[in-house]
Amino acid sequence: MSAVLAAMPLFLNAQSVTTVPVGAMTYTFPATTQVTTTYISIPLTNPAVYTLPVASLTANTITFSGTPFPAGGLAQTGSPFFARIATGAQAGRTILITANTSSTITVDSTDHSSQTTALNTSGWTVAAGDRIEVIVGDTLASIFGDGSVNNPLKFVGGTSIFTADAVGIYNKITAKFDAYYFNTTNNYWRVNTSASNLNNIVIYPENSIQISQKSGRSGLALVVIGEVPVSAPLTKITGSAATIYSGTRFPVDVKFSQLLFNNWTKANSVFTADTLGVYNPTTAKLDVFYQRLDNGQWRKSGDNVTDYTNYVLPAGSAVAIARRSAVSGSSSFVSAPVPYSL
Repeated sequence: MSAVLAAMPLFLNAQSVTTVPVGAMTYTFPATTQVTTTYISIPLTNPAVYTLPVASLTANTITFSGTPFPAGGLAQTGSPFFARIATGAQAGRTILITANTSSTITVDSTDHSSQTTALNTSGWTVAAGDRIEVIVGDTLASIFGDGSVNNPLKFVGGTSIFTADAVGIYNKITAKFDAYYFNTTNNYWRVNTSASNLNNIVIYPENSIQISQKSGRSGLALVVIGEVPVSAPLTKITGSAATIYSGTRFPVDVKFSQLLFNNWTKANSVFTADTLGVYNPTTAKLDVFYQRLDNGQWRKSGDNVTDYTNYVLPAGSAVAIARRSAVSGSSSFVSAPVPYSL
């Protein structure tokens, strides 16, 4: 798989951005001669439909002045919306809206994980005046198709998961990929153990996505349209050495040297350092990297000699992150500065 950023006013060589770029990322999948697994992430998001300052908040609600929203309109099945915190202490956090009145939104403060991080966390709180952007979210069907003329399937469906291609969405609560396939009998997305219609499964901006294609598939391109992140996206993690799968969150190639993660534990052993895993399609397993404490170089588990500091992660890469320490509050999120100037 390769990801190509196109049609955006983004100057990759100079690594600078003149405006908030909106365009397309094209993910190319070659024809398959065997069962092929590919991991991607989708760093682009839909443009904001509302941009408003916070008037007041609680642990999981934000209230705005006036009545800017249609009551219930931001929390309808099949049409998810997210609140992206654009300024302040929690800038870069993108959080699902679960309910709304005409002036207040309620959000999932677990960030679809097993841990809750309140909006008003002591010492790291959203504050009155912080800017919130409400963006349209995506679902399994909106990105990968619903089989209709206007929204055709991107991958091959079938009568069971044993004949169809599968799309796995990483679930931080269960710490595994949930595998979905498009059932051509039911004519919707489902899992193999249930006939329920799962077209509306929400895809979170930080999700790692696993694509499993059967042998003999033709080459194809998956095109995703959206905005480039303008501030460092926050990715919710678990801590205590647990691995979560996410993405680089950037629509450009990045070197390890550019991944200046916050609160990142460097160590001279992979067993005591925070780690970054990258799927290796040749070996069909993760290559695990860590940053040394003595010289800041990136090394790979099993190779303590080679310096991987200039190792390049293509745009739209998926990664596996493990933080050794327990986490809470701001340390429940990992982020790296955007690798381009704004």
